[in-house]
Amino acid sequence: MKVAGKQKGTGKPFVKGDPRINRKGRPRGSRDKMSEALVDAFYADWMDNGDEAIRKVREDDISTYVRIAVAMMPKEVKQEVEVRDSTDYTSEIEWDVITGGKSG
Repeated sequence: MKVAGKQKGTGKPFVKGDPRINRKGRPRGSRDKMSEALVDAFYADWMDNGDEAIRKVREDDISTYVRIAVAMMPKEVKQEVEVRDSTDYTSEIEWDVITGGKSG
C-alpha cells in the first residue's frame, strides 16, 4: 500500500510524515463524545437532584459528606501579605501559639 508516495512495510501501520495523522494527539482539555455526554447527563441530573443528594449523604454517611467537603477545598492557598509596620508586638506566649510551641 502506498501512502503519500511511500511504501508501508509489514507491521508498520503508520508512515512517517503521513499528513493524515495528528502526531500531537487530542488537544489538552478536549473530550470525546462519550465523556461529553456523561458530563452533560451528570450536570442535568445534578441540577435536578443535587441538593437532595447532598442532604441524603449528610444524613446517611457523615464521613463521606466530610470527605467530599474536604476534597472540594483547594490543596494550596497562595496569599500575599503586606507588612506595613516592622514593630514586633508579638509576645513570647503569642509566638508559642503561632508556632505550636517551637520558640526560636
